[in-house]
Amino acid sequence: MHRPLLLAVLALAVVGPFVFRVPELIALGVLAVITGAGVAWETRREDGLRRRVRRLALEEQVAAEAEQSHWRQQHL
Repeated sequence: MHRPLLLAVLALAVVGPFVFRVPELIALGVLAVITGAGVAWETRREDGLRRRVRRLALEEQVAAEAEQSHWRQQHL
């Protein structure tokens, strides 16, 4: 579950009806800050997971390339 994004959506849902009472530029700024904060929080929170996925993908790629190289040396 992506709690930071869920909280950002809930904050937007709560703030949404009230932003119609302020000038448009301020309302846009408030909505942009809430959205940006949610995305930044999610990005920072999931950083370790992304690093593990990238490392695993690189290990798999290196292993596959080594296997292909070995096969080429024997068969070509």
